[in-house]
Amino acid sequence: MLKNIFWIIIICLSALVLGSTPTATAAVSDTDNPNQYTFLFYVEGLTDTELNGSGLPNMKKLKGAGVSYQHVTKTIPAEGQEAFFSLTRSLSNNNIDCLAVNSGKKLTTALAKENGLELIPEKNDQLAVDRLLEKIKGQPNLFTAIYLDDASQTDKPGRKWSTADNQVGRVINQLMRSDKLANMTIIITGGGDAPPLVIFSNGQNQPESYYHCRQLDIAPTICKIYGITPPAGMTGNILYESLPQSSSKTLTSNLKLRVNDLQKEAQQYHQQISELYKERQAIKTQQADLKKAREDIQQIILANDSTVERLSLQIKIIKILGTIILIILLIGYIFLYRWLRKKYLLF
Repeated sequence: MLKNIFWIIIICLSALVLGSTPTATAAVSDTDNPNQYTFLFYVEGLTDTELNGSGLPNMKKLKGAGVSYQHVTKTIPAEGQEAFFSLTRSLSNNNIDCLAVNSGKKLTTALAKENGLELIPEKNDQLAVDRLLEKIKGQPNLFTAIYLDDASQTDKPGRKWSTADNQVGRVINQLMRSDKLANMTIIITGGGDAPPLVIFSNGQNQPESYYHCRQLDIAPTICKIYGITPPAGMTGNILYESLPQSSSKTLTSNLKLRVNDLQKEAQQYHQQISELYKERQAIKTQQADLKKAREDIQQIILANDSTVERLSLQIKIIKILGTIILIILLIGYIFLYRWLRKKYLLF
């Protein structure tokens, strides 16, 4: 009996040990989660309308196969730059290597290093992407941001940003040749007044189109992709609906979080609208005061004009009377002179 109990204990311990081994292996494989490789394309000046046009086949293909947003609130340049650097610093602090591919040398090496970025600077998109493709052949960085600003053939309809689209296609082709496309999350946005936002991931069940988000939401969403809690100073909300969902329960939980974020954002907008309404009322009051002041000034001007006209008329009358008096005096003088001359025989 004791012998049987001993073997039962041995078997249970063995089962626990063997059961723990796959868990450890799974933890290692989670570290190499293919969705942790992210490419962010920022096309200067690109708008959602241009992405919906007849051109830009590579970006349109990603949009058709991924999650997209119809109305994206543009970020002001200074705020957008700070959000980007906040993202790269957070990723770098969590051992996520970051690369910036920057044509036109708008980003200095010192600034890139300060914000946790490796940098590929070149004078145009073609050369910058050439160097990136060589890097992809080996081992791409976990996070890569690519800035494109080369618009070609802008005089031909549907051909604006065709060079930028071509660079996106080159990167995708290299990922396919390297059998790494399935390991990537690709994000496309732009710097136009109404920019697009496309998030492509092979882990996404099906293409979806949503109405609203902000460019500021990109940074916390990328943090979520890597399992990093967005830092306190990072503005924006996580776009949970754009991320692959492991289960319906996770999807429901994430959508609840997203709805809460949208409700908070709506409250902020309502507060802004209320403040704008108060400002509008204050402006209306100021306009009424200015209108009254203008009317008062106009009345003063009219009164002054009337006074000036009256005084001008008086001056004219005085001038006429003065002239008449002068003429009378002159005639009187002549008459008196002649009379005296005749009476007293004066010369």
